[in-house]
Amino acid sequence: MSGILDQLPTLIGVVVGGLMSYVVGALTERGRWRRQQEIRWDGQLFQAYSEYGHAVKECAARYQRLAAHRGLTSHPAPLEPTEAELEQAAVIEGRRAALVEALSLLTNAETARAVQILNRSIWHLEWLARGQLTGNPSSWAQAFSEYRAARAEFYQHARRSLRIADMGQLREAPWPPPWRPVQDPSDA
Repeated sequence: MSGILDQLPTLIGVVVGGLMSYVVGALTERGRWRRQQEIRWDGQLFQAYSEYGHAVKECAARYQRLAAHRGLTSHPAPLEPTEAELEQAAVIEGRRAALVEALSLLTNAETARAVQILNRSIWHLEWLARGQLTGNPSSWAQAFSEYRAARAEFYQHARRSLRIADMGQLREAPWPPPWRPVQDPSDA
């Protein structure tokens, strides 16, 4: 009996060492799995943000060209609101709307709210460009300014959700550029 009692501390040490080794291994593997998942989802989220941002900009550019034809703003290539052009605008808008679904699944609440505000600002531009709202150059300039602010807010939240360093407050670059005669402050 004394032999077993002499070996008991060694047996306890082996058991405790084995348990500690298992716990450390499990925690290490769990941490590795979490990091891999974060990288995977961050990649998906980055792609969703990028695609959505591009679609938003494409919508704004199309609406600006349509608005230029209505005299709400200036653009070097205004678009006449023919049935084909309006259909193309609807296709672009549909793509933008579809991309919101991925963001709804992947992003956080603050960025989702910024997406909602940006969507509303794009719809405002669309309604003005299509003539669904009565507009003038001043109302277009205001709506376009709101769109640019909403887009900047979206990108700020997107960067934060991806843990990308904050760029701070960027001064708005003057538009139109100094080499272009000023016609309308919403030209972009």
